[in-house]
Amino acid sequence: MTRAPARHPLSSIILIAILSVICGADTWVDIELFGQRKRPWLATFLDLPHGIPSHDTFGRVFAVLDAEQFEACFLRWVQAVATVLEGLVVALDGKTIRGSHNRASGVPPLHLVSAFTQANRLVLGQMAVDHKSNEITALPALLQQLMLAGCIVTLERAPYGWGCQKDIAQTIRDQDADYVLGLKDNQPTLHDAVAKMFAYEQAEDFVQCPHTYHPTVNKGHGRMETRQCAG
Repeated sequence: MTRAPARHPLSSIILIAILSVICGADTWVDIELFGQRKRPWLATFLDLPHGIPSHDTFGRVFAVLDAEQFEACFLRWVQAVATVLEGLVVALDGKTIRGSHNRASGVPPLHLVSAFTQANRLVLGQMAVDHKSNEITALPALLQQLMLAGCIVTLERAPYGWGCQKDIAQTIRDQDADYVLGLKDNQPTLHDAVAKMFAYEQAEDFVQCPHTYHPTVNKGHGRMETRQCAG
């Protein structure tokens, strides 16, 4: 049986899909519609010998792609186009995707941990959390995928202080990066030592510990938020 020649380059199919999803496409039909509407623009940098692929073509192509290999390639591309600056802040955060659960089948909602850089406005990496586990197991695996040399890694909204873990801190340091982790009562010895140090320095007016003070005021989600940082 002779295989029919390919009508559409794989690179064009993938790039059209990525661009359309960035612009809000949720289905293969949406992706095809995006391609049709943007065809003149897409044709300026893509090879489109037979026009825009159909939605069925998009679906068939992505059905046979290896998801893990595609994710790895996409991650390398994102990190390649991101401008890595000395002192760049990379924020780690966890989010539950609303509407991703199926109560009838007992499927819990999808929970993701992501690495985001505000300076580039890019998600550098993302990993799903096993529903039988928690973020603490996914974070080291995500960190090992990133190029973090010279960056400052922060961990946002870590409940009960589980983000302040030796393994997570060591993984960050192994990549020649620095970290800002929340310290809470789940690390009683370290927490007590740090509290005593700050109390002593404050009593001495920080004369032996030069520091800077930086307040920020942000408005969002219907509230004003003031943050004060001294270090």
